[in-house]
Formats: sequence, structure tokens, C-alpha cells
Amino acid sequence: KDIKRKKDIHIPSKIQADTLFTFCTKLEYLKSPIKSKMISPRYCKEDIKYLNIPKLRQIAFPMKCFCDINMHKLDEHLWWYGYYGIGLTKEWGMKNGIQPIQYINPSSLLKNDFTIAFSNALKIKKHSQTKNEIQMKNYLLHQLMYFKPYSGKMENRNNKKKMKKCFTDECEWRYVPDVSKIKYKQIYYNENILNAGILNDISISMEENPDISLKFEFDDLKYIIVKTKEDFEQISKFINKMDIEIEEKELLLSKTLIWELSGGDF
Repeated sequence: KDIKRKKDIHIPSKIQADTLFTFCTKLEYLKSPIKSKMISPRYCKEDIKYLNIPKLRQIAFPMKCFCDINMHKLDEHLWWYGYYGIGLTKEWGMKNGIQPIQYINPSSLLKNDFTIAFSNALKIKKHSQTKNEIQMKNYLLHQLMYFKPYSGKMENRNNKKKMKKCFTDECEWRYVPDVSKIKYKQIYYNENILNAGILNDISISMEENPDISLKFEFDDLKYIIVKTKEDFEQISKFINKMDIEIEEKELLLSKTLIWELSGGDF
């Protein structure tokens, strides 16, 4: 029992933040997770051309992304993803299966080995695959959902411009739920679907679904971040109207930071 208890103790990083942050571009997007104490995943598209897998250039699957960037280095991340967010304890994140992703050097042996293994797995016909082959395909697919190239191009959510980016700057952790339990497709790769706007509709239909969303308590919440004093006034009104105890309202307000005023202090 003593050994098990010691293994369960969370050991904080001495280099990265002991907080998992997630950000968005609008204050409105913060209100739902704060009220429901639930963070929902969305289908996101990932460019996998760097893997050189035949006939597979882009995929989409459900995820929720976080970062463990220290406060004094967050400005660059906020410029890309938005100035509204929440920070939760990393201990909470690990208990809920959130996983740091692996950044891939396209010139590495790891990338080459994965490309060969995944390409060979795709050649296995469904009607003839063995149990071991099914397990191998599932493992490779799961691994793929936690890969990202070292660098590439992506759209800046604030200015909507596609720009070059070193993805390791994101220090990304990822939550990828098993959506098969609610009869959703785990992964999409058909380009007609990826480019048709259907994924947004599917994502909306998954919002606040307790079977696949991340649940938290207010004690797990370390920070609520808003951009301006006006934002703080709005979120304060929202919190004060919530059907929760006064002590909980005070707790949430005490954890709220105005980035315009506080960002330079870290």
C-alpha cells in the first residue's frame, strides 16, 4: 500500500509550468466550460504530409489541446491562440489521461520506421486481418494522434493568416477521447468530408457530452485568463449569476487574471 501511494504522488516539473492551459479567441467560449465544469473536445484537422504515407495527406480526429508553458512565456502562445483561457492543475490533467505529444523530425529514423509500419498496416484487408494485426493497427493509429511535426504552417487564430511556426514552442499536451462509445467516427481522412464543414457540425453535437468531455472541480482550476478590464467585468457578472455558493464565486473571481494588466509581471 505504501509503495502504491508513493507512485501516485504527483511530481511537478522544475522546468515547465505545473499547469495545463487551454486558450480561445472569444470570452464567450470560456463561459460554457466554467459553468458546466466540463471541457469538450472538437474534431481538428492535422496535416500529416510530412509522414509520406501514400494517399494520406490530412486527417481529423477529436481532441482538446493544452500547453504547459510558463506564465512569463505565454505571450507568444496567446498571440497565436487567443487571450482567453483557463489553467488547470497538471495533476488533474494526468489523472484524466491528458498526454504530452511527440514532435517528429521528418528526417529521423523514427519517422521513417513509422511511415513503413503504418503504410504496411493500411495494406491489410479488413476481412482477413488477425487479432494481432487489428491490435497493431489500433496502436499505430493511436500513436499517430499524438504526433506533430517539428515545424510547419498553420493559421493564426487571432489574425486568420497562415504562417510558419515551430510547433515545439506549443509544449502541447493532448486529450483524445474514444468517441466510438457514443457512435462517432474516431478518425476522418476523406478529403470531401475534411473540406465540407461537416466536422464543425459534428463537434457542436459533441459539446458538453459527459461521456467524452473532461470534467473538473473548481479546486482543480488555477487560473481564468481574460484580456481586458472590460472582459473582467463581463466574466464577473457571469460568475455572479451562476447558481453556485458565494464562496465558490469568490474563489473563481480570485483566480481571474487580466492579461493586459498582469501579463508583464510574470
